[in-house]
Amino acid sequence: MNKILLLVASFFSFAPLAAQESDPVLMKIAGENITRSEFEYAFNKNNAGVDGEDYSLEEYLPMFINFKLKVAEAKALKLDTLSSFKEEYEKDRAALAEDYLTDKDYIELEAYRVYVKDSSAIGKDGFLQVMQLAIPVAQQTTPAEVAAAAAKMDSAYAMLQSGKSFDEAAAFIGMPPMYVKPFEILRKQVYEEFETAAYALADGEYSKPFKSPAAYHIVKRISSRPFGSFEYYKKSIIEMLEKQNIRKTARTKKGLELAKAYGGNMTPEEALAKENSLLESKYPEFGNLMREYYEGLLFFEVSNRAVWKSDAEPEKALAKYFKKNRKKYKYDQPRYRGAVIHAKTQELLDSARTALTGKPKEEYRTIVNEQFANREKNSLRMEIGVFAAGDNKWVDKLVFGQGEGGEVREKQPFTGVVGELVNAPVTYLDVKGTVTDDYNKYKEQKWVKKLRRKYDVEIFEEVLKTVNNHN
Repeated sequence: MNKILLLVASFFSFAPLAAQESDPVLMKIAGENITRSEFEYAFNKNNAGVDGEDYSLEEYLPMFINFKLKVAEAKALKLDTLSSFKEEYEKDRAALAEDYLTDKDYIELEAYRVYVKDSSAIGKDGFLQVMQLAIPVAQQTTPAEVAAAAAKMDSAYAMLQSGKSFDEAAAFIGMPPMYVKPFEILRKQVYEEFETAAYALADGEYSKPFKSPAAYHIVKRISSRPFGSFEYYKKSIIEMLEKQNIRKTARTKKGLELAKAYGGNMTPEEALAKENSLLESKYPEFGNLMREYYEGLLFFEVSNRAVWKSDAEPEKALAKYFKKNRKKYKYDQPRYRGAVIHAKTQELLDSARTALTGKPKEEYRTIVNEQFANREKNSLRMEIGVFAAGDNKWVDKLVFGQGEGGEVREKQPFTGVVGELVNAPVTYLDVKGTVTDDYNKYKEQKWVKKLRRKYDVEIFEEVLKTVNNHN
């Protein structure tokens, strides 16, 4: 029979000895020691405010114990020996270990070098926001066509000088409005002629007509913004370098450093393998994370088997649970169990309501598909459900006598309802989400009671008092 023993230090000689250690054993669950630091890691992480709920020590302790009991059961069932479990765990461990097995300083230094190079090339003006007028001039354009394009751009320039807008000048030269929009440029990213003209302008000025290899242009400078800080671009630069396989080089450098640190008698690959095997013990944060992940995988696998996917016929099990507990699901206010029907014609709406009246809600869709199979496409739509006041505007108006109804549909302008007012769900499907949650909680409670009878849990009370309260 399971015993949860609060072992007071004055009664047991080994508890004071544990308390004197830097990381004493706080509890034993299924024969496995749980240290204070392990419990503090879980307790403090769950109280980090992520879900907006904090737990007291008294509230969290039984939750932690239940979690550990489930993990113990998973280990007893040898779920951690499954090939699927091992593959998933090792794959994710390798991904998380990568940061510890690469020279991150090298990657950041290379990223900074790229930043310095790019910022120097871009110059102090940084990004320019510009607009342009352009008349394309292809290589095969005849001299007469080139002259005509030049003359037309000169006329557009005269229009701008007389006070006309860029849009008006664009319309004059036949430039589509979608192209008369601001865009950003950088040095070395546009034709030299375009760059020279744009960067010579002050904000708000526009250039005289000029020719590039592709077109005649007039460019207007709108504004500029400087090249951002290294911190601003750091992430994107590193992502670019990673696509260029910089992590392979950084890993090699890390291997060389480790080989030297381990005495110089190892190859870089051997040093990396040794370091990888020591990560959990060398880096507490990595050890905590991997234990959390390892136990989390076991928890979900064993919970699937014992609770979430434990029934061979889940729908029958839900129906049985609902039938046994039907009274707890009574509605606080009547609800409309049925459908809102939207039809192309009043005649079609009346026919659908007649066909569905008195029939189970669960058969509505089948009846419509069978009896109205030859109807015009999109001529009939249904919203089937259990509606409380406020859930559906048409139900509010036509059943509860509230509001003005919903939006009238263009293709189905005639709307009506079919169904009945009920004070409680008719089947578990009406409240399936709630029933499923309650049924899973019921199964879990039974399971936890079984686990508490099966495994011993010992808590060292004097150590428990020092949680988050020690030097």
